[in-house]
This record gives sequence, C-alpha cells and structure tokens, in this order.
Amino acid sequence: MDSLTALGDGLYVVDGPVVRDMGVHFTTRMSVVQLSTGDVWVSSPVEVPFEVLSEIRQLGPVRYLVSPTPRHFWRLYAWHTLFPDAELWSSPLTPITLKHGNLPLTGILDDQATLPWTPDLKHAVIRGSNWLNEVAFFHRPSRTLLMEDVIQIHDARPGHPLRNALIDLGGVAAPGGGVSRDIRLTFRHRDAARESVKRILAWDFETLVIAHGPLVTSAARLTVENAFSWLTQ
Repeated sequence: MDSLTALGDGLYVVDGPVVRDMGVHFTTRMSVVQLSTGDVWVSSPVEVPFEVLSEIRQLGPVRYLVSPTPRHFWRLYAWHTLFPDAELWSSPLTPITLKHGNLPLTGILDDQATLPWTPDLKHAVIRGSNWLNEVAFFHRPSRTLLMEDVIQIHDARPGHPLRNALIDLGGVAAPGGGVSRDIRLTFRHRDAARESVKRILAWDFETLVIAHGPLVTSAARLTVENAFSWLTQ
C-alpha cells in the first residue's frame, strides 16, 4: 500500500491493495479531496495503514464518503465504521452493485446541479448502461478528471500469458487502455452515453485519475477521447 500522494490544489490519491473481482486481479486507488470548506471528501475508500489514516484526518473532518461505481460500493462499509458521521453517497444502484447489507445512504448521485461539494467538484453520471452507471468527477482547482471502472489501463504481467492475452482482447492493455469490451456491451442506449461523454469532455481537465491503472498526467484528454472512440466515431 502506498502513502497519501498530493496531486496539488487539495487533491490526493492513495493506492490500496490488489483485489480480486470476477476472477481478475485489480489494482485499487482512492481519491481524497480537501474541500474549500475545510471538509474532506473521499471517493472509493481503500484499506490504508494507520499512518495514512492519520494524515487524512489531519486534512480536516471526513464529511463525505462516495462510491462512484457499483463495484466499489462495498468499500463504504469499513469507512462508515471509521467515520459514522460522514455522509454516504453512491452511484445509481444496479444489479452488479456489490452490497453486503444496508447502509444509511445520504443520497444517490444523479445529475443534480448542486451538491455540498459542487464549488470544488463537478460530476456527471455516465448514462446508457443499465449495469454500470458510473459517476465521473471533475476537480476544478487541480483540473483533474476522476474516473473509476469505465476506463482501465492494465500493464502486462510477466509469466501470465493468458491473462495478458485477455487484457489485449478486452481493449484495456497499456499504454493506452480504454473501455473494456464487456463494459461496452452493457451500453445499450448509445445516444445517452454519447451525451454523457460530451459533457465530460467539455470539462477543462489536464490530468486523469483512474482506479485501475496509472495516473495519466499527459495527454489525458486524448486518453479519454480514444477510450470512448467506439461511441463517438
């Protein structure tokens, strides 16, 4: 596990442990934002050492815990125990939402124009799929786009030829990565998906943070455009 890494202007990331989902190993990453109000916003929280947790507490009160994608919902449970007074927000619930019991959700993220963190973070629900209604966030102070499962970039692993072949076939191999072919198939309403991508590309971002892959600090916009080229061409 990594340390709390500053990306500038109140945005931090923490790399968590490798997890297994549907038979595939994934790297994990969470985003932490120190809002202009002084509160702390955490997206897709991961297991962290005590020292990192202490650093996060020092940023300010943890006020919001967010699951922007159905596959990360389960991560809210442990952090709700750590921060019982924090508001819990989730992307729209779908058949693949990883739930392990009930949580006192404050709200489901929709396309509402104003949320408590809006001065620092814009958001957009990626429409068009009945399975993966992920929510993308734009951190305006650092000009960073935050995404989770939709865009992935996986490095080849020496000694794992089958896994590497599947990554290639899935369309998510490094260096460019993309939207995996199985996720693409869930987008039955292409017009809605195109409108969502258009909204995201209207944001003035220069860095891309994804949960499953490296930080993209150059050509971030081109990475996103290429990832969704199957929708826009």
